[in-house]
Amino acid sequence: MRRSDGAKQPRATLHRDMTHVMLLASFDAFAMFEALTLSFSIRATAPRPLLQPMSQMHFALLAAGLTPLWIFIFAVGGLYDVKTVRSRSNEFSRVLAVVVVGVMSLIVLDYMRFAGSIFPGRSVPIFSIGLGVVLVFGCRQFVRWMLRRAWTRGYGLRNVILVGAGPITQRILNDLATPGSGYRVLAAVAPDGQEAEFGPVPVYPTLDLALAGRLHILDEVLQADVDLARSEVEKLMAEVTSRGLVYRFVPNQYGVYAASSRLGTIAGVPVMDVRLTALDGWGAVYKRVFDVGAVLFIALVASPLILLTMLIIKLSEPSAPVFYRQMRLGRDGKLINVLKFRTMAWKYSTGPGRPYGCPADAFAAMGREDLCIEFLRDHKVRKDPRITRFGKLLRRTSFDELPQLFNVLSGELSLIGPRPITPEELDRYGPQRVSFLALKPGITGLWQVSGRNDVTYDERVKLDIYYIENWSVKLDLAILARTTAAVLARRGAY
Repeated sequence: MRRSDGAKQPRATLHRDMTHVMLLASFDAFAMFEALTLSFSIRATAPRPLLQPMSQMHFALLAAGLTPLWIFIFAVGGLYDVKTVRSRSNEFSRVLAVVVVGVMSLIVLDYMRFAGSIFPGRSVPIFSIGLGVVLVFGCRQFVRWMLRRAWTRGYGLRNVILVGAGPITQRILNDLATPGSGYRVLAAVAPDGQEAEFGPVPVYPTLDLALAGRLHILDEVLQADVDLARSEVEKLMAEVTSRGLVYRFVPNQYGVYAASSRLGTIAGVPVMDVRLTALDGWGAVYKRVFDVGAVLFIALVASPLILLTMLIIKLSEPSAPVFYRQMRLGRDGKLINVLKFRTMAWKYSTGPGRPYGCPADAFAAMGREDLCIEFLRDHKVRKDPRITRFGKLLRRTSFDELPQLFNVLSGELSLIGPRPITPEELDRYGPQRVSFLALKPGITGLWQVSGRNDVTYDERVKLDIYYIENWSVKLDLAILARTTAAVLARRGAY
């Protein structure tokens, strides 16, 4: 963990949350392994013989093999939602329910022999439930104690700015200022000239003044003033999220929510955690694992084709590069170079140090004003005279995008996501540009399976925003299946 007074690292909040999740998952796996093996030992000492003769070593290996299943069950049960603060009683009831469901699932598998013999005696699962609940809950309290010790010493704190000056703000401030809360209040904003005294916490009239000199260490902004008008809340939310910060607020009667909002509590006060996308937490872990696994498989299968394509492009123009690099916007607005096989004649290439600064300049030099208009409107040209004969084949088959697999491995792109766009295109997304930058762009996405280049630009924007706000595992799998069909049919590729 980094110390709270140090410089903030990129996505520090995500890294702290993942550290918390990894600690919980490790202790959960250890607790359930111990619960199962102890249950076997207790049953093995009984005078009655086991229903299924099994050595302790064999059962220990079986219990160790069940570790991924336990972590999966605990994740589905919401026990790795570290952003939700639960009381000990709530935590205990959740652990009890998840452990019971998990053991009952193993009993069903044991009965149906899907996984062979799991429990060598009927009393083993009963002991496992009791020991599992006690050990898991105890280990989680130990993790909580370790984190509080770290927070008390100033490690791993979330730096927050409060917006508001009323009694609710004071109540939340008192709770967050408690040692071991996990938060550090950097400043407060009292809007509309309200006066407020928050002890050592500095108070500012505007958010910009509060952010000055603190943006590099700030993690989130919490709006605790329920009297703000809806328009002011929406403006504040857009301003905070556009800076890549977490925005949370105390909801009022206006009910301003985002597509993936999540409700929690601080000091007994309901607080809405605004998420621009459902792709968070375990969803982000799944997507990264899926990306790496799928890309490695595709790269292995397509490696002969990739090498052959590189050879043909190099032989056609030996002095020109094989790859074309496009400057695009990545997650949080970071500039990235997206790789493609070069499909255009090198003399018409655009960019720094090249004859033409942008495609419109090249079309103008050709005397093709009609193509300039088409490009400025759609950022695409249906019949581009700059493309080589082999380049047309690559585009029709979408093979020109194979080098983007390396962008996925480096973490700049995702296999499935919104379109990679240029900085100039971002204005076309209007007030939804903050949502667009919440995810990594993808090699394929809804825009491709919905017609690709045949889809109008405004329709592409709507499809991108829909994907961001409605992401799910099912949607990713559906897009991947439809992408295969679209590539084979060569729909909208030019």
